Amino acid sequence: MLPIAIREIANLQGFRECLKLQQATWGRSFTDLVPPAMLMIAQKTGGLVLGAFAGDKLVGFVFGFAGWKGDLKIHWSDMLAVKKAYRNRRIGLRLKLRQRQVLGKRGVQEIHWTFDPLESKNAYFNFQKLGIVVEEYLPNLYGKTHSPLHRGLETDRFLAVWRIQEPVAKSAVAGRPAVSLERSLERSQLVNECTLSRENLLLPGEPRLRLLGKKPSLERLYFEIPENFSVISRTNPALARRWQLCTRLACQHYLRSGYLVRHFISALVDGRQGAFYVFCRNRSR
Repeated sequence: MLPIAIREIANLQGFRECLKLQQATWGRSFTDLVPPAMLMIAQKTGGLVLGAFAGDKLVGFVFGFAGWKGDLKIHWSDMLAVKKAYRNRRIGLRLKLRQRQVLGKRGVQEIHWTFDPLESKNAYFNFQKLGIVVEEYLPNLYGKTHSPLHRGLETDRFLAVWRIQEPVAKSAVAGRPAVSLERSLERSQLVNECTLSRENLLLPGEPRLRLLGKKPSLERLYFEIPENFSVISRTNPALARRWQLCTRLACQHYLRSGYLVRHFISALVDGRQGAFYVFCRNRSR
């Protein structure tokens, strides 16, 4: 394959190619496609549209627009897509790193976006590769859509906050872990105790919502999610909905109760390997 080059898109033809890539990713019936005119206006008013090119061919892009959070200069990263044939080549990471580089020079402090909390690949990428933090869980943020990727589920989302000027984010980008985390977990730290079905699908345990009452207070809590949620949502919609409701209940409860999600790890529990969000006490409260 040709080497990949990352550069800003600044012409109408490039913005039209971005629309085609959106349609290929989310489907032509997806109602939230961003038209070329909006991409162009965003680029001209402080936003950023970056493309990944194999020769002259657009194979990925990231798009966002400028904003403010109080007096803080932020950027909303609205879309990232990579053509299927070019995935698993670190193109998404390269797009995000160039986004961080360009916006950092503009004085942006935080980049925000949303992602499905049940998609483990996105969670790994966002926490381990970029060093984000999650402070909010947003239920059914975009409503039910016609995109085949959403499979009729409500669009619950984590709000990712990427503090691009802070040491934690810089360490993650450099490939250095910010902290040392346990790799074998105790049941007393688990928000949910999961089991496997006969089909080897992970079943959600009832969320434990009274861990805050323990003395001394737990500094870290662990919430397990499936590593193959796309398979569950495709083959067992009822189980996918159970997972979504369980995740919504647990995450809203602990995020409102003084915790942040700071990490996503692979760890052992009862001799079984699993994927876990790490809730840490918010010391700024």
